[in-house]
Amino acid sequence: MDTGTTLVCRLHVDLRRQASSICAC
Repeated sequence: MDTGTTLVCRLHVDLRRQASSICAC
């Protein structure tokens, strides 16, 4: 479960970083 949650969290962080970079929020 820990590995799954960490992967999901990592994906969310990456997506947020990309979105913030593109949108420059």
